[in-house]
Amino acid sequence: DGVIFDSNNLKIDAFRDALNEFDVVIVDAFIKYFKNNFGTSRYHLLRVFIEVFLKQDFDEKVYRDMLARYGQNCVILYDKSELTKYLLKFLNKYSDKNIFVASGSDQEELRVVFKNRNLDKYFVGIFGSPTKKSELVKNIVSKNKNTVMIGDAKSDMLSAQNNKIDFIFMSEYSTNSDMKKDSSLNSIRNLGDLT
Repeated sequence: DGVIFDSNNLKIDAFRDALNEFDVVIVDAFIKYFKNNFGTSRYHLLRVFIEVFLKQDFDEKVYRDMLARYGQNCVILYDKSELTKYLLKFLNKYSDKNIFVASGSDQEELRVVFKNRNLDKYFVGIFGSPTKKSELVKNIVSKNKNTVMIGDAKSDMLSAQNNKIDFIFMSEYSTNSDMKKDSSLNSIRNLGDLT
């Protein structure tokens, strides 16, 4: 969904807010990890936060509370997020193609947001977590040959590689500085490069 909404920096703020009761040094370290693992399911990320960054045994209540706060923040941010440049032009140009969303964001949340913003009509399917992105892509590819994945995160690239499909990296909205420097990637700045 970072290819569709200019939401990545807002998601960073949403995580900071959801974790504001914890030590700022720990949260900052987690945010750095999050930026390099964008597109990974929040279900996985919050488990990592508890077990690796807080160095605590997994606590279901703490986990559920953080999920709820982050989810509420995401619903608000999606309502105010700008669309990425040239998105609508891209969707209209390729309206004869089967276009899907495979996201690390919560599936039900995404479907509500896309419907509320009248974007659902452009997509054959909108899929997200808790199913892993690689599995989502596998399911899409099994029914749609000659698939190309456009993404802004390492998880997008890995999902494409795992499913042996082409990957196009969209750099303008990405938070992954390593990918932005990687000249071996087939890259576009934004969707305008494909219209």
